[in-house]
Amino acid sequence: MIIGIDASKAAKEARTGVENFVYQLVLNLAKIDQHNTYFLYTNAPLPTELKKQVNFIEKLNRKKRFWNHLFLPLSVLKAPCDVYLQPTDKIPGSANKKTVAVVHDLAYKHFPAAYSTSEKLRQLRTLKNYAKYAKKIICVSQSTKNDLIKYYPNLKSKIEIIALGYDPEMFHPFENPRDLLKIGCPYILYAGRIEERKNSLRLIRAFLKLKKENNIPHKLVLAGDPGFNFESIFNLINGSDIYSNNIVLPGHINHDRLPEVIARADVFAFPTLYEGFGLAALEALACGAAVVTSNTSSLPEIVGDAALLCDPENVDDIADKIYKFISDEKLRQKYSVAAIKQAEYFSWTNTATQVLKILEKL
Repeated sequence: MIIGIDASKAAKEARTGVENFVYQLVLNLAKIDQHNTYFLYTNAPLPTELKKQVNFIEKLNRKKRFWNHLFLPLSVLKAPCDVYLQPTDKIPGSANKKTVAVVHDLAYKHFPAAYSTSEKLRQLRTLKNYAKYAKKIICVSQSTKNDLIKYYPNLKSKIEIIALGYDPEMFHPFENPRDLLKIGCPYILYAGRIEERKNSLRLIRAFLKLKKENNIPHKLVLAGDPGFNFESIFNLINGSDIYSNNIVLPGHINHDRLPEVIARADVFAFPTLYEGFGLAALEALACGAAVVTSNTSSLPEIVGDAALLCDPENVDDIADKIYKFISDEKLRQKYSVAAIKQAEYFSWTNTATQVLKILEKL
């Protein structure tokens, strides 16, 4: 059987979110499947490790502009497959009728202001495309499935839930993690895009509350790229008087350094307003971090009883849960052990195995 995959997202060097999903899916399919042939459609050369097996064949068309509308359909037309997997964006009309699509989240429905009109239209067209052409739809969490059924109830029979995973060779506990960011004191860490949907403003306010009322010695590290409404976040940091120097913005941290940065943090604070899966929370669990995260969307599914859950719209609650870990080392250690065990329920191998079962069944 020939399985076609739009692997273009995996060609990016700095992978986050969907790009990392596509990379890990192809990488782990290659580990478990030496039988089927894979056509990896892409608009840029893929990493060598994704195409070192003879049954994983790169179909390269360097036309990045109009990729989804024109050149991906042409690539599929020139090199047809028996079953097609679309991990993001629209299913090309030239694909085999046996198609599988992946829905990661419906964030644009929850936070429309954070998306441009064109982006909202693109995502709307993508979901309508899935409703029309996909034989099966993979949702990455029960929360995402619930969202999808809310807006497209007729898709319920098509949906399968397949959780994401993490790389255990990269994300794991460290006995003596180094201070790679040169913070020089204990710190609370957030990793992800710094924007309104990720609840950055309330996290900063919770931190300032802890500095003023509890005189904690920590800094707050916000690791990631600026996102929607970053100006208001930057203004809050600059306007926080004597505490502004205690909020560190190191930018995006590469995956080869991030695990150790997580492991050194006293608390990994991830009180976001909405996550389709919450991969950052899972990776923090795998590092044995004391995680504070939201009691909304997919996050309770991912962390189970291995993290402290907070109301992400309540600054006092965010601060209270963070302080529980800061003030009680035994509690941190208890949750660190639980975090490592919880992370073991998830793996990219399991993700790839379940995806392959769906493709082979079709």
